[in-house]
Amino acid sequence: MVQISGYHHVSLPARDVESSADWYERIFGFECVLMEEDEDGVTGVLLEHPVGMVLALYQSPDPLPVPQGRGVGAAVLGFRVTSQDHLLRWDERLTELGIGHSRPRQAHLGWALDITDPSGLRIQLHTREVISVDDG
Repeated sequence: MVQISGYHHVSLPARDVESSADWYERIFGFECVLMEEDEDGVTGVLLEHPVGMVLALYQSPDPLPVPQGRGVGAAVLGFRVTSQDHLLRWDERLTELGIGHSRPRQAHLGWALDITDPSGLRIQLHTREVISVDDG
């Protein structure tokens, strides 16, 4: 069988590429590795996280609407965190930064919390823990 070795990158639309790039850098620790520009300004940004994840943001004045609210629609991007304890630390960090987000909750295949990026896209922080009936 021919194999793939993982994701190369994830591309997301952004209403304002530069402010979205700044947000992903400030909140999640990504670093800008490439900016694409034309005569009107920045049209795309390539960000890399220290763990190797690559995120491409491209200018789109009207990103696809994503339904908001728990259990409604799908997150366009889910970052894995190692444990429920680490998810609770993210909850505290986001609160300290004044970033709106959902409370940590049980989700499929672990625990999750939702955050909305500057373009209105639903991003999720998610564990990969097995939840027991005692965790409810």
